[in-house]
Amino acid sequence: MKRLLFLFLTLIPLLTFSQKAKIEFEKTSHDFGTISETGGPAVYDFVFKNTGDAPLILNSVRASCGCTTPSWSRQPIAPGQTGSVKVSFDPRHRPGRFNKSITVNSNASNAVSSLSIHGMVSSKPADPYAAYRYTVGKLKITANSLNLGSINNTATVEKALDIINTGEEPVTVTTTATPSFMTVTVNPATLKKGEKGKITVKYNATAKKDWGFVSDKINVTVSPDAKGEISVVANIKEDFSNVKPEEAPAAKFSETSAELGVLTKNTTHKHEFYIQNDGKSDLIIHKIKTSDNTVTAHPARTVIKPGKKTKVNITLKTDEQPGKKVKIISFTLNDPKNTIVSYKLIGEIQ
Repeated sequence: MKRLLFLFLTLIPLLTFSQKAKIEFEKTSHDFGTISETGGPAVYDFVFKNTGDAPLILNSVRASCGCTTPSWSRQPIAPGQTGSVKVSFDPRHRPGRFNKSITVNSNASNAVSSLSIHGMVSSKPADPYAAYRYTVGKLKITANSLNLGSINNTATVEKALDIINTGEEPVTVTTTATPSFMTVTVNPATLKKGEKGKITVKYNATAKKDWGFVSDKINVTVSPDAKGEISVVANIKEDFSNVKPEEAPAAKFSETSAELGVLTKNTTHKHEFYIQNDGKSDLIIHKIKTSDNTVTAHPARTVIKPGKKTKVNITLKTDEQPGKKVKIISFTLNDPKNTIVSYKLIGEIQ
């Protein structure tokens, strides 16, 4: 009798230890077919059954990418019962074929299970106005700015923006208050429903009489009363095609930066330096541009003869804001090797 009792007590833990959960999925792969990029998430439930003889617990479920989101049964699944792993795929911005994997880890005897989803995402319908990023009334324009790029000071350039009438009725497009160095034409001036056209700008850099980065505005009116504005920008450079290197001017700055040290709030500070012409022809200071209106630069002369120099007087007005201040002064010159020279002014306001 004692032997039987001992044998029974010995077998109980062995029988308990041999009990295991087992996970079996109805299917491990799903084909969504063709789905729309704009149709929202595609969802499928992978149903499984615990065919073992112990409770089944899913420890983790991981997808191969962030576009696929799994959710699953969190409670233990009793033997003979079913559960599911729900997989959601987000097709947004993912046109084309896809194949994603999901890894399921559990306490089952088959501890790791692999699932997969695949299919094709059809691209969202093309926006007929996607290329037109600026709107004035019922008129769409490709942009609200026209960049002419780098152009010589002797050049006349022409560039256009595309336009389209998105309304049901014809619209008339007019431009006003354009400067004399710019000619703007709209063709056609009146656009029917869905009709395309162009706003063309002809830009005379010689007549502009400016240098470096420049910006101008075109006012646009679309019937009946919609108004908009287009920026025209360019970088005007000296035309050196007829300048021989040995005859060119050559700028030499006595310094290209100055440390002013500690500065007092709301005070005016003066500084000076020199620009010398080491070349063989006149050096011309075409333009001086400062980083803001707290600093000014005034040369004694803007045309410097060969072998001569000129003094540049700088005035800085400090404000009430403490801290390090850096001001930039840009000089546009007719020196082929130094068309733009930057001068830096540094100080600490206390």
